[in-house]
Amino acid sequence: MSEEKVGKEKEQIKKTLTPQETVIFAFSIIEEKAWISLGLVKDADGEFHKSREEAKLLIDTLSKMVEGFESYLEEKTLKNIKNQIANLQLNFVNQFKK
Repeated sequence: MSEEKVGKEKEQIKKTLTPQETVIFAFSIIEEKAWISLGLVKDADGEFHKSREEAKLLIDTLSKMVEGFESYLEEKTLKNIKNQIANLQLNFVNQFKK
């Protein structure tokens, strides 16, 4: 195997997430859990789970997260994230209105 080919394979194996990609990945995990807590998406067991307290904590966490990394993300990505948070907040109100 040529040295160049080995170098390319190592480069592919070593590929890691950038800090921005890591933040977006963490955001997406918390966002998914928020949708589950709203009772609008099934959990890993295929069940619906609805918890006002959990949903509020997760949505509030996402809102605070976005404040901390606004200057590190592209405008389009930031706008998309803020829209996702607004959508979660709207659905929170709809799911837990008294």
